[in-house]
Amino acid sequence: MTVRGLEITGDVFCGILAAIHIYIFVLETFLWRSRAAKGFNLSQTVVDYSAGLAANQGFYNLLLAVGLIWSLAEQAPLTKIFFLSAIFTAGLFGFITASVRILFVQVIPSFLALIFVNFGYFPNLNNWSNWRHPLWTLMIIVGAGLITMALAFLIKKKLLNTNQQV
Repeated sequence: MTVRGLEITGDVFCGILAAIHIYIFVLETFLWRSRAAKGFNLSQTVVDYSAGLAANQGFYNLLLAVGLIWSLAEQAPLTKIFFLSAIFTAGLFGFITASVRILFVQVIPSFLALIFVNFGYFPNLNNWSNWRHPLWTLMIIVGAGLITMALAFLIKKKLLNTNQQV
C-alpha cells in the first residue's frame, strides 16, 4: 500500500470511528432508558439510576467523535493520533471493566486507524532519532495501553464490586 493509500485508509477508519462514537452518544444519552436494559442485560431500576451517568459517558463519546471530525477537516495527523489514542486507551479500560464488545467496537478499529495514520503521515522509517518516527509513536501508545489495562484490572478488582446484584 502506498503512503497516500495509508493516509486515506486511516482517514476512512477515523470517519467510521467518529460515526460509531456519535451513535454511542445517541444511545447513551437519548436511548438509554429504552434500550439499555436489553442491550446491557440490566434491570430497569439500574437503568433508571444510571441514566445520568450514561448521558455523561455519552457526552465524552461525542467529544471523541468531534475531535476526530475536527482532525479530518484540518488534516491534522497529530490531532488524529491524539484522539485515536484516547479512544484506544478508553476502549481498553472499558474492555477490562465493562464489556468484551468494546474490544471490537473501539479498541481494534482505533489501533488499526493509528497504524494507518501513523505510517501514512510519517512514513520515514530511517530516522530513529525523530520523535515522530512511527514505531516510537506506536510503542508509546501500546505502553500507555498496557498501563491502562493494569489500572483497569486494579480498579475492577479493588474498587468495583461486580458481585452484587441490584
